[in-house]
Amino acid sequence: MAKNKDKNIEKNVNDEEVENNTKKAHKDMVLEYMPYVIIIVFVVLIRTFIATPIKVNGSSMSPTLYNGDHMLLYKLTPKTRGIKRFDIVVISTDSGKLIKRVIGLPGEKIRYEITKDEEEREVATLYINGEAVEENFITDEAKNATCVIDTKICNGEDVEIPEGEYYVMGDNRINSKDSRMIGTVDKKNISGTTQLILFPFNRIGKVK
Repeated sequence: MAKNKDKNIEKNVNDEEVENNTKKAHKDMVLEYMPYVIIIVFVVLIRTFIATPIKVNGSSMSPTLYNGDHMLLYKLTPKTRGIKRFDIVVISTDSGKLIKRVIGLPGEKIRYEITKDEEEREVATLYINGEAVEENFITDEAKNATCVIDTKICNGEDVEIPEGEYYVMGDNRINSKDSRMIGTVDKKNISGTTQLILFPFNRIGKVK
């Protein structure tokens, strides 16, 4: 009986030791993987609420952006700094996400007029609330292409932008689906702003 009792005690001790070792192993494993879990959660939170990589598809923003450019989208900008004129933004439409440039702000009246430069060449000039505004991020050819597409913004009359909405266009005015076709964009459909190219490496940096 004493011998069996000793065996039972030994068995209980061994079981307890195995259980303790198992718990320790689980704890060690949790501690080992915890940094990775924290990193994953951190990355998910950043991509969801702060910034996320995006890819340019198409040529509607050339020559500022090219097809295949990888950029960083800042999601907090609309809430922190606000959206400013000439910001490059990502918008949500029925046909998907588009990258465009903000031209007109909420409540503004905008139009384009064909004027002549110093060399008597015709140039489409942007007017905001009756004042000429220079678009120094595109060429004169691109400016003139603004009015190639039949649109209200070039018929000599002001287009008033509703409150809470923005007028956007691509820098490649001859080949861009933008507010000239789809109308103004509600602020809630603007995902954020972007200006930093991450890839390809020969194009890394900020764009105007």
